[in-house]
Amino acid sequence: MLQHVLVIDEELPWPANTGKRLRTLNLLTALSQSFRIEMLVHENGATPEARAAVKKRGITVHVAPSRIPGRSGPGLPLRVAASLARGLPYSVYSHHQTGYAQTLARLLETNRYDLLHCEWTPYAIYALDRRLATCIAAHNVEWEIWSRTAETERRRLHRWLFTAQTSLMRRFEQNVFSRFEHATAVSAADASRIGEMGCRHVTVVPNGVDASLYLPPATESAPPRSLVFSGSMDWRANQDAIRWFIDQVHPLLVAQGDYQFHVVGRSPPAWLQDSSRVPSQIIVTGAVDTVQPFIANASVYVVPLRVGGGSRLKILEALSMGRAVVSTTVGAEGLDLEPGIDIVIADIASDFAAAVSTLWLDAPARQRLGRAGRARIERQYRWEQIAPLQVAAWTAAIAG
Repeated sequence: MLQHVLVIDEELPWPANTGKRLRTLNLLTALSQSFRIEMLVHENGATPEARAAVKKRGITVHVAPSRIPGRSGPGLPLRVAASLARGLPYSVYSHHQTGYAQTLARLLETNRYDLLHCEWTPYAIYALDRRLATCIAAHNVEWEIWSRTAETERRRLHRWLFTAQTSLMRRFEQNVFSRFEHATAVSAADASRIGEMGCRHVTVVPNGVDASLYLPPATESAPPRSLVFSGSMDWRANQDAIRWFIDQVHPLLVAQGDYQFHVVGRSPPAWLQDSSRVPSQIIVTGAVDTVQPFIANASVYVVPLRVGGGSRLKILEALSMGRAVVSTTVGAEGLDLEPGIDIVIADIASDFAAAVSTLWLDAPARQRLGRAGRARIERQYRWEQIAPLQVAAWTAAIAG
């Protein structure tokens, strides 16, 4: 009989249009062959289509009568103030809902689960007092993201708030990882930091890609002076990346001639949709049905991230499609890639622009990088190669 696992998370991983959703969906789909999996989420986004897509993959869905508050609106300042008063990071406070906690308690009372899996570190708050075997999935070391965000923030009040969130999240993660013995991390660097916070058994389960869906184009037809970036544009780190590109890199590129840059991702902020603030060369698409055509139609994929943690599924998708990638060190963090062979790394704006310009002019170099990147994916980053690592992590947590 298959061992029984309850996964708790914020939302169903459908549509699979963010890095977290892609990772969760692919891993749970693979794991459903080895475990009996149920999943508890809030009402947000739990549409009939999403429920059907997840159920089709062999996963039983439970939806709690609770909703996660929005990331904006008139009530946000009060919620942030309340989280500070409670001494909880905002991402923990806003996701800790009574209806969700009650539904979880009912499920645990009426079913015998072998493992409770928290598919995001903030959800460990629901497991702090449980005696059930537990595994925490750390998609990032969250306090580091807040710290980097504070470092790059220029507005004084925002910098103070981000610094406060850094402190609260560091304390929360320290508490969580010192109390739970089993966790997964997406990179060796993250695993080391989680271990330093007290977790005894941390399994590295890297991000991956469905290499059968992200294929190199049959023929190369991308305009030579073209770029693409893909990622959820409601994530602050991606917004910061594009703002830095516009302010620092764009002037250097456009001085050499016209070009085109597609920024592909859902929910771009208002300023990024304002034509008076965004150069005409930069096309912001918003949500798209599929990102592959945009990646295929760019000669270079760029990752100008200055804030973040974990590792980037977006880079793996680009490499799988045989694209040349220029990234900052932070952007490529956590991936086992060789600079100059699989990817080009540049952290200063002038170096970033020079790397892009060089690749625009050197088609053989772009092709070499693209072939090396695809080969790296084939060797190391297919989901079917990664899923057994998560199976091992769950098996070890259940065994104790």
